[in-house]
Order: sequence, then C-alpha cells, then structure tokens
Amino acid sequence: MDARRVVVVEANEVPLRVIADLATTGRIPFLASLLEAGALMETEVREDLSRELYPSQTWASMNTGVPFADHGVYWYGDPKPQQFPLYWQLAAAAGRSVGLVNTLHSSPVHEQCGDGEFRFVIPDCFSSDPATIPDRYRHFQRANLSLTGANSRRASLRYGRSDLVDLARSVPSIGLRPRSIAELVRLAGGVGLGRTPRERLRCGQFLMQRDLFLRLLDERSPDLAMLFTNHVAAAMHRYWYAMYPDDFGREHYGARWVERYRNEIPNAIILLDRFLERLHRWCVVNHRTLVLVSSMGQGPSGRLESGVDKEAVVVDPEQFLAAMGVDGDVTIMGSMAPQLTIGCEDPTAAAETASKLANADAGEVFWDVDGLDAVVTLTYRIEVVDGATVRIGGVNRPASSTGVRVHEVDDHSSGRHTSRGILGVANSPSSSASFGAVVDYLDVAPAMLSHLGVATAAHHRTPELRI
Repeated sequence: MDARRVVVVEANEVPLRVIADLATTGRIPFLASLLEAGALMETEVREDLSRELYPSQTWASMNTGVPFADHGVYWYGDPKPQQFPLYWQLAAAAGRSVGLVNTLHSSPVHEQCGDGEFRFVIPDCFSSDPATIPDRYRHFQRANLSLTGANSRRASLRYGRSDLVDLARSVPSIGLRPRSIAELVRLAGGVGLGRTPRERLRCGQFLMQRDLFLRLLDERSPDLAMLFTNHVAAAMHRYWYAMYPDDFGREHYGARWVERYRNEIPNAIILLDRFLERLHRWCVVNHRTLVLVSSMGQGPSGRLESGVDKEAVVVDPEQFLAAMGVDGDVTIMGSMAPQLTIGCEDPTAAAETASKLANADAGEVFWDVDGLDAVVTLTYRIEVVDGATVRIGGVNRPASSTGVRVHEVDDHSSGRHTSRGILGVANSPSSSASFGAVVDYLDVAPAMLSHLGVATAAHHRTPELRI
C-alpha cells in the first residue's frame, strides 16, 4: 500500500449547498478553490434508520464503517462496541501515530485511546473526566468541559472563577496566536455591548482549539491527526432561516431578525475556511493530505421554533436523580442539555434506573428514556411553572430541590439534520473525490485506512473511493 500521512477536519453537519453558495461571494477562498478543482464531493447516509439522524450515530457509522444496526451507538454516552473499532483506533493499533482534538467517541481516554500510539488526545466534550494525552492539557480540557456544559442551552459570558483559572493556566500550552486573542476579545466585547449575537460565543472554543491543534501538529507530527468542530452546525440549527428565508414558503421571522442573524452561518463558514487555508499550507510543507469531512448535513426544518422562553435545565444531576427516586450507585457521564447520561453498575441496574425515570414522568410525554447495556440516556423537557417551580410527573416541585435551574433562553431553531454531508480532499496524489459525486458514508473508514497503509477489517466494505 502507498501510505501517506493525513490531517482530517471533521466539520459537523456541513452541507455542500452552504459552501457552494458562499463560494460565489469570494468570502471563502480555500473552500472555493476545492470546488473549482473538483475536489469536493458529498457523503450520504444510505442505511435504514428507525429514528432521526443524530450526530453521535452518524459519526459512529462513518468512523467505524458499519451501520447503526451493527454498532448501536446513538447517544454520545452509548457504549462503543469493541468488535467495531473506529478507524483511528485501528490505525493506532497498527502502529500509525494518531493525534485527536475533540473527535467524537474519543472519551474516556483510558478506554478509547489505550491501545496504540496516541501522540496527543484532547478528547470530545462529553468526557466524564478531564484526562488528556499528554497530561499538561488537563487544565484546558477541564475548562473546555465546564464551558461546554454551561453553554449547552444558553451561551453566556458569566464563567465561574475555576473556569477562568483553568483557562489562564492552559494559555501557555494552547499556543494562542495574538490574532486569535484579538478575535476572542472582539467577540466577547461585541457580545457584551450587544452588537454581536450572544450565540456566536460558541465559536470561541473553536478559536482556541484550532491554534492548539496546529501547535500539536508541529510538536508531535502524527501520521493521522483529527480535529472535530461543531461551530458551523450550531449556527445552522439556529439561523438557517436567516440565510435561506425563501426555503420556508412563509414568513416566520421578521425582516429585523433576518438582518440581525443573516451573517451567523457565513461567519462560521468563514472561520472554518481561514483555518483550512492555514492548515493546508502546513500540509503542503509537511507532505500531508488534508481531508474535510462531515457525516451528514443540514437543511430547512419543517418545524420552526423561536422566541425568548423559560427553560428548565438540570444543573445538579445527583440531586435530580435522587428526587426522581434513583438512589443506586450511578455515574454521571458527559452529555448535553437537555439530556442526562447515566452509567450504572450493570445492565440490570440500568434497567431499574430506566424504569424509575419512566415512572417519575407518570406516563406523560415530557421525556424519553433509552438504555444500552449499562448506560441510560434521559432526554428531558421539564415544564416550567414559574422561575422557582417546575412540573414533573404532574406534580409541581421547587426547582431548587430537584437540581433544576430555570433559564431564560433565546431559542431559535430552523435547521434540521439531513442525510448528505461533504468530503473534500487536498494535496493527495491519488484521490478519487470529485465534485458532484456522492459516496456512501460507510466507505470513508476503509478508504482512510487504505490511504494510511493499514489493512481494513473483515466487516468493512471495499470502497471505490480513494482518499
């Protein structure tokens, strides 16, 4: 096999349409050059699913190369089956050096990255602990996890003292450029003055992660390096209508709203493009192939949601579970509101926990309970009575005694998950990626392994795609 080292940017839920439309404006020159060179194609989810596409499911399918029916991973905290390793795990086990920043299903580190040569791992934001490889990035990850949890439903500038201390301690190891520091200051200042939408704060973590990723590439030079970012998807979910109001056939948001938010998706794509351009220069100098990939895309939603509303968020999971009658030995795993992921001692204990949670809802429709092996995932929607009271299972309860806090959330939703993502390849001597082509997303994992000179697994397809 003709092995070649590769750098992968996993841009969550990015569709070709958004890139193609912005490319005509001259604002994303690198992505436009991929289009012009015919090096940008689409991935497609072709497997049959009984439920809506979800990122942790589609990335698990793409990166294992097997369908959901085999791997069973739907929620972020679902157990990862050892018989279907992610392709970067197979690469590391085969002796290729690997580096990961924020890649989904890379936590917990000691379980997911314990076999093979991992030169750096700053795991996904659903990790249950701040462990990293090497350990000196622990402070950054601790702040990253805390900020992700705090901003899951309500982006805010109000960070705790411990978060700020962790960020300050991690700045020397991140390698932030002066330009990035200036961008972060402008972002925070614009939000503080009301000139920039508060939700754009979600781009702040990407600004730090991109510099950290490039520093680690220089320092540790792995054969396979991967960075995952969700900042584009977050903008599209909220502001698809602002970029594509004609998709909906009726006016839902007024002209002032569209004017205020019309640059949110372009801003996120422009940040991605600038990073890719910088990363591509590094790849050319260091003889790497650059891959941009998304496991699915987004499009217009059939159900528009908008407005400032009060929303109940679980902030003390242990107190909440106790109030729901869950009193066994459980572990709170990483998750994003409005979800709780609960690790139990064994499948029997998980079934008992799931039953208690289902009964606590008294047969109403305010939450769903899913179980897989010893893990229970609760997706909740808690009815708000007022700022101090919530209603669960038909009973009014003080929010403070149930581990719940009522936030005022400016919640807009006009984008939805769709089956087509993207795959772009640059600086590869043998890629078969081409504009207009569509490839089954299960072909990506074996194609990546072949590019790295690693034998594919017995459960993999034989792809026509060449990276």
